[in-house]
Amino acid sequence: MRKKTTPILVIIALIILSATTFFINKRTAEKPPTAINGVLDLSNWSFEKNGIISLEGTWSCYFNWFLTHEDFVKGVDVMPTPIEIPSTKESMARFKPFEENKFYGTMRLVIKLPEGRSTYGLRSDIILTSFKLYIDGNLQGEVGKVGTSRENSVPYYNILTTYFNPESNEVELIYNTADFTAEDCTIVAPKIGLASQISQEVQLGLGRDLFLFGMLLIMGIYHFGLYIMRTKDRAPLYFGVFCLLFSLRMLLVGERFLPSHLNLSFLLYGRIAYLCVFIGFAALCGFLYYTLDGLFPKWFVRVSITLGSLFGLLILWIPYSSADRLLMIYAVFGFALLGYAMIRLVIGVWQSVPFANIVFLGFAFLGITFINDFIYQITLRNTPSLIPFGVAVFTLTQAYTLSARFSNAFTRAEQLSAENKAILSELKLLNSNLESLVKERTSDLQKALEEMEVMSKTDYLTKLPNRRLVFAKIKELIEQKRGFYIGLADIDHFKEINDHYGHVMGDEILVLLSSIISTAIGGCGFVGRWGGEEFLIVLEMDEFDSILKKANEIRRAVAEYRHGDIGKSITITIGLCQYRENTSLDILIARADEALYQGKLAGRNQCIFKADEKNENVI
Repeated sequence: MRKKTTPILVIIALIILSATTFFINKRTAEKPPTAINGVLDLSNWSFEKNGIISLEGTWSCYFNWFLTHEDFVKGVDVMPTPIEIPSTKESMARFKPFEENKFYGTMRLVIKLPEGRSTYGLRSDIILTSFKLYIDGNLQGEVGKVGTSRENSVPYYNILTTYFNPESNEVELIYNTADFTAEDCTIVAPKIGLASQISQEVQLGLGRDLFLFGMLLIMGIYHFGLYIMRTKDRAPLYFGVFCLLFSLRMLLVGERFLPSHLNLSFLLYGRIAYLCVFIGFAALCGFLYYTLDGLFPKWFVRVSITLGSLFGLLILWIPYSSADRLLMIYAVFGFALLGYAMIRLVIGVWQSVPFANIVFLGFAFLGITFINDFIYQITLRNTPSLIPFGVAVFTLTQAYTLSARFSNAFTRAEQLSAENKAILSELKLLNSNLESLVKERTSDLQKALEEMEVMSKTDYLTKLPNRRLVFAKIKELIEQKRGFYIGLADIDHFKEINDHYGHVMGDEILVLLSSIISTAIGGCGFVGRWGGEEFLIVLEMDEFDSILKKANEIRRAVAEYRHGDIGKSITITIGLCQYRENTSLDILIARADEALYQGKLAGRNQCIFKADEKNENVI
């Protein structure tokens, strides 16, 4: 049920937004008067009741003339050209006596005010790219510098707010204006009202802009901080870029806080304002892509970033007079992406993608305000820009989205913490048993490791060092440069024992002889099992006589043993060889094996010493 009611709630919110937009844009009077042939009759207009009025209608324009109040008092021979205000390039084309969009001139409007003496305020927005304002012949202010050519005029981007006390109920407004830069013929209708009304509008507008600037700036910095802390998530990065760019734009448009305080180039302000829109919208698309993972395809963010970067570079390179055409081209792509994003968000809401509903709501608000602002940019109709409203709603909804994410994360963390506490409580109860169990298992593991170590180095039957350990010990002796003798001992007639008494008896004999040989060697060396009934003996002795004596002791110790079941002595034959420096271990053992073979041929139960390849001795 919740899955299907969510889209309905979002649609209701959009209807409310549309209605709100309508009432915001609705004029205070049903039929406000308009200027006719350079005269605006406000004698029956109640500023107290109906509020501020826009000076729209037909003004008198004198192209390529700078005229003053004194000129009109004396009388001018120049015939005025009526122009409709607000004006754009398309509407101006019907009235201009020439084709060029680079011109200067004088705009004149006579206003008939209501009876009574009041202080009035006048707000002049865009009057081409520079203008001077005269009220009843008195200079009230100047934006930029008007001139008769590009060389002697200076464009600027600001709002002029003036206050005056008319001497009579008829007031003359004269604008000396020029445009040799933008070439768009843009003239926005000035607004007139009581001084308190104009002042209140200025203060509210400035407060709105600065409030939104601060909010967007803080949100941008905050999200950049989130991205720095966790660079894998790019959603905070794109949202931070969006917030910072539109916070900068808030200082340029609306009440134009920056142009009022920084005397920078008109071209700089204009290009930055366009750049904020191009890059900011691309960042917005990137935010949607990374926030709602899987809802948008990869091409969506790639196309938006490519378009934003391309048009951003173009606005910095092309002549400023082409900026409006560039904006129109970008608007085609932008509205296409906007429509696609709305469709994907509706799908996300219907499929209950996490946070898709609140993102859709904020994006819908922002989209409608973009459309409203675009229409305002094209028509210059007397409606306030809703971009601040849309950006504020969008920012707050996305702040809610982030807070909801953090809330979910904290809730999950609390659940995990509670589970951890329960687990810790159980662990405390089982701690003593667990410690003993760990100690027991550790001891078993250590024993197993020790057994594995022993098994890897000892013979499983005789428990003597195996071939691997014997080699390791011999290599240690070689590295230490110690002299030693190697002997290979073989049990005589061992096959007969196995055949007559069985292999079990043969294994028992191997174990018994291993013990006898080890005891006989004592501290003079060591013995290891070489394989089958063969043993490898290492004697660490230098003198040949000592080797002779020790080898015979080992042989006699074996021969003197009488096994009860066999009833006769068991003998061994030993082949010996002395280690020589730089002699290969394989060669050394081969010589000992050759001596052993010689002893077998000579009758067994004896020790044969292999001095070299040609001489051997019976010892």
